[in-house]
Amino acid sequence: MNEAHLHLLVNHFPIMGSFFSLIILGAGFITKNATVRKTAYALLVFSALMTLPAFFSGEGAEEVVEAIPGVSHDTIHEHEETAELALWISQLAGIAAALALYFEITLHRLARVTSIVTLVLNIALFGSMTRTGNTGGKIRHPEVEEGYASPAKTEGEEHSESEH
Repeated sequence: MNEAHLHLLVNHFPIMGSFFSLIILGAGFITKNATVRKTAYALLVFSALMTLPAFFSGEGAEEVVEAIPGVSHDTIHEHEETAELALWISQLAGIAAALALYFEITLHRLARVTSIVTLVLNIALFGSMTRTGNTGGKIRHPEVEEGYASPAKTEGEEHSESEH
């Protein structure tokens, strides 16, 4: 397994973790259920921790893919920039979630405030992770580019596919 493979394996944890923790935390607020909120906090802390290997494996992944024909240095650079911002938001959200979890467990008076801060950071994190995942996808997936047109199939290919 090379670093590009490792990067592809671990980068989905922070993206999906930020999504699921946001959904679960929102449900915890709506239902006023502390157990659900605590679950979201724990998931958000895990996601923040998983952002570290995703981010730090990116440099090695770049070394692997930058020589592939059609891979744009500008696209890689854009992905690096969005990933750096996502890393910082993730770490802030993870710290906030850890504090919120602690305050929720100890019934501290700051539990409500840290819950709200965590929710806001989780929203920002999910937006940032979505953008980072999208820019990463553009490195090797031109079909996600705006205005992408699928190459026309030859007549022989169309017939052979319809026969299956």
